[in-house]
Amino acid sequence: MRRFWFAVSLFLVFVFTASASYIYFVLMDSPQKVDEPYMALGTPVTTLEAEVKTVLPDMRLTVREVYPECGHTVEQQLSAAGSEWQGRSFDELALEGWAVAQTGAQSLELQKEEPGLCPDEAAQRLLCQTERGLAVYEGNLQHTGQLLLEMPAVALSAELPADFVASLENGGYQLASQEELDELLESLDELIGG
Repeated sequence: MRRFWFAVSLFLVFVFTASASYIYFVLMDSPQKVDEPYMALGTPVTTLEAEVKTVLPDMRLTVREVYPECGHTVEQQLSAAGSEWQGRSFDELALEGWAVAQTGAQSLELQKEEPGLCPDEAAQRLLCQTERGLAVYEGNLQHTGQLLLEMPAVALSAELPADFVASLENGGYQLASQEELDELLESLDELIGG
């Protein structure tokens, strides 16, 4: 039985060596033809470059920004002509975190997940009482964003409006904008300081 397997092994080695030698010598006989481009009917085939897709001026765009922190989505529909999007490549947009989907011959959807709160909630202010004093956060009672300001402890006197003190004790006093916060802080300063 050993002789049989030995003979089979020798035969396989011979076949492999003969095949490799044949391929080597065939390629050696015509080395200049190996590197030449394929010819189809006498015309060389050119290398196809990948088409770089860009946002064209006549495209309609749906731009969607998703804010997971507050659960809101800001969406706008616009024409690419004259906008910041015109002429930008899909690859460039993808590197910036945009998911680009071509929804039609002349329409695109761009979607990106943004950190923080949506612009509407980020413009709101929440005044909270802390162990060290008062703190101002962007956002509201439902979605509190980043800490913007901390002020030293102030004794909540009887001179302060009752609804203001109650709101602070129940989680925070909510304001619609930075301007409202500035007015409130100014009036508190007058009440406490005066």
